Amino acid sequence: MIIFYLFACLSLSLLQTCLTDNDNNYKMYSNHRMYYIEGHEEGMDKAMDFLTKNYEIPYHSRSEKGCHMLVAPELVPLVEGISYTHGLNTKVILNDFSELIRNEKNRTSRTNDGFSWTAYYDVDDIYNYLQNMSDQHPQWAQLVVGGQSYEGRQILGLRINTPTGVDKPVMFIESGIHAREWITPATTTYFINELLTSPDPEIMEMRDQFDWHIFPTVNPDGYHYSYTRDRMWRKTRSPSENGCYGADPNRNWDYNWLDYGSSSNPCNYQTYAGSKPFSEIETRSLSEYISGLENMLGYIAFHADAQMLLLPYSDSSEHVDNYDDLKQIGDASLSRGYAVNKAKYDGPGTASEILYKASGGSIDWVRYTQGTRLVYVYELRGRFFQWPASRIHEQGDEVTQMMVGLVSEARNLGYF
Repeated sequence: MIIFYLFACLSLSLLQTCLTDNDNNYKMYSNHRMYYIEGHEEGMDKAMDFLTKNYEIPYHSRSEKGCHMLVAPELVPLVEGISYTHGLNTKVILNDFSELIRNEKNRTSRTNDGFSWTAYYDVDDIYNYLQNMSDQHPQWAQLVVGGQSYEGRQILGLRINTPTGVDKPVMFIESGIHAREWITPATTTYFINELLTSPDPEIMEMRDQFDWHIFPTVNPDGYHYSYTRDRMWRKTRSPSENGCYGADPNRNWDYNWLDYGSSSNPCNYQTYAGSKPFSEIETRSLSEYISGLENMLGYIAFHADAQMLLLPYSDSSEHVDNYDDLKQIGDASLSRGYAVNKAKYDGPGTASEILYKASGGSIDWVRYTQGTRLVYVYELRGRFFQWPASRIHEQGDEVTQMMVGLVSEARNLGYF
């Protein structure tokens, strides 16, 4: 088996897999297998490190129990050989990943009745929705620019601040930093709609208590590319000198940059951290917007699809000074969300404790540099970043109630 392993390494050495199967230039990942790999930690570390550093792996997700990995047909012998060599078990979860993408495309129906939550929309449609909501609610909704993208798009958000005659704490929501996590912009626009139109007294009270700054897609170039060309695209779209594109915008913030869970290789498909902290205009300009906010009490980041609630810090076992409060507030939030769909989330806890270590992320930078007291990552539901468009409202209702629970418990503990 060692001979086989060496042969596979030589024959496929430094191969950059070409995902050219397409439907009108859309990468379909035909015959790509989704593996679940499990085994002892040392073997997992060595195998994952070798594969992700030397080969183009479109998707891998590591947890305490194992790892899901999307593997091109050319790399199947290599992945199985390395796994065997390191004493790991492999199981094929999906034989052809393109089936998931086709099913998602077939179930994503657009209507002529305007913006809805039965379809996924491209960046321009999302921005038009924000503009429309600002036009319909001019007394308390204002379109704001949080930054710029490499391709020249604005990072647009909505500021919701009802006139009460008093200064209110800021609540910031970041969404869509990873391009392929489509459910996060969809859920965020749903939440915006609830804040602005719901007659529910608790939601109206939540709206009125804060100066909300909500950004559904802070990586607009990457999201557009994922929507139009490559469903599994995660990064930005800035080019590097060797012809590869993009950096992981959630590894690019200037806090312990490149320490854990990130790569210095520009061709790494998932976690290239950029050439330096804030090398990406998206993270740099958004950080400047955030730094200009006064009295920011909360920072919420929506991701998918680990189904858990994470606290800072993401790259160490160090706990922030109000960790117990954050857990109590998080428990109340998850309890409120569970009542909607009976969906159980793991946590709350730090990423290093219940997911994996990762440095250079937005929540750690916000907590460390801005001193923001209530900082959370909500990892929403899904399966390999797929979620039926017809069920967006489920996660929208769930997240809305999670926010109600968070705000209520934070108030009980005297945070505002």
